Order: sequence, then structure tokens, then C-alpha cells
Amino acid sequence: MVVLLALAAAAPATAQTSARLPWFAVDLHGAWVGLPTAEGWVPAVPAATPLPGRGWGIAGGVTVYPLKLGVMTLGIGASMHTGQGTSHALTRTTGTGSSEVTTPTTTTVTTRITSLVPQLSINFGHKLGWSYLSAGYGRSKVGSSSEAFGTVLALTTPEAWNAAINFGGGAKWFMKPHLGAGFDVRFTKLGSRAPTDLLPSAKRTQMITLSVGISLQ
Repeated sequence: MVVLLALAAAAPATAQTSARLPWFAVDLHGAWVGLPTAEGWVPAVPAATPLPGRGWGIAGGVTVYPLKLGVMTLGIGASMHTGQGTSHALTRTTGTGSSEVTTPTTTTVTTRITSLVPQLSINFGHKLGWSYLSAGYGRSKVGSSSEAFGTVLALTTPEAWNAAINFGGGAKWFMKPHLGAGFDVRFTKLGSRAPTDLLPSAKRTQMITLSVGISLQ
């Protein structure tokens, strides 16, 4: 987070105007999305099975800036990110030369997540560039499945919405009046889940999502 704030602080320092933030901004980013690997969020596979901890996806959000309080501007909005990742099965190679045979020794696991979270932010800077910190409480939908392997059947943890705390920060720069670029670092904390008829119990866990893309104002 210290590195994030140091980078974000460059935005207001290099801007060419002291105008207040715009009334709204929209973000559309490509994202490297964090995926849960804790017990209960993925199928009960053998301990040696690789699990996908990250996956490619998209992120975005919209924020309005209704109130300026000294050097700080209050922002109210919502953010989302969604992504999916698949692990690579471990393999074993037997034989040599033309008789060499490679066989998998574990199954593959695919995990998906979608987070929709209202956001309250504090913003520092001006119309051509600003940094921010934001947090919110919303919902994340997680689902995971493993492929059939040998005599082991395919397993699925059904998709379900879960309570989630979301916080992070980033910055935006505008090279043109309405078009700019931005990055965001976002932490998502999933709370523990009690077992139900359809879902296993799940432990609390935290993921980090990194995103970068365009911003409009």
C-alpha cells in the first residue's frame, strides 16, 4: 500500500490545472483477478493438486464526486471485477525417446469470481489527475469445479453470492479533456461461510486484484 500511494501521488504533482475533480468518472480496465484457494471455496481435491490463485478478467466502476472538503473530494460509486482461472495438472513422464509418454497425475481446477461492491472514496488532486483510497461492503459470487480424473469423479462447488469487504486505491491521469488512463489495486475479503444443504463451509480468505485501463470523465 505504501508503494501504491507513492505512485498515486505523482498524479496531482504533474497535472496542469487546479480545477476541482469532475462530477463523475467511469473506468474500464483489464484485470489480473485474485481467486480464492482456501478450503470450502474450491472442491475437495488432493493436497498436491495445483489451484488457480489468479485469472484474467475485467474490472470497472463509476464514481460521482459531489463534495469537496478542502484538499479532499468525497466520491460515491460502485466497482465490479470478474475473472476466471484454470490450474495446470501435474504430469509424469515415463520412457525415453520415441516411447516417452506423459500422463497427468492430478486433475485441473477452474475457479470463477464476480464482485459487485458499492464504494466510498477519498480523492486527492484535480481534474487532470488524482489519487484515491476507497472501501465498500458488497457481494462476491464464487464458483469452482474440478475435472474427472482416473476413477475420481468431477466435483463442483456451486456458484453462490457471499458477503465481501472490498478496499484499495489507485490513480487516474487525463491526457485529453475526457479520456485518460488509470490503475487500481483492490483487496477483497470473503467472510467465512457456514455449511448449507448445497454449499460446504468455507474459511475466511483474502484476494488481491490488479487492474489498468481507460478512464472517462
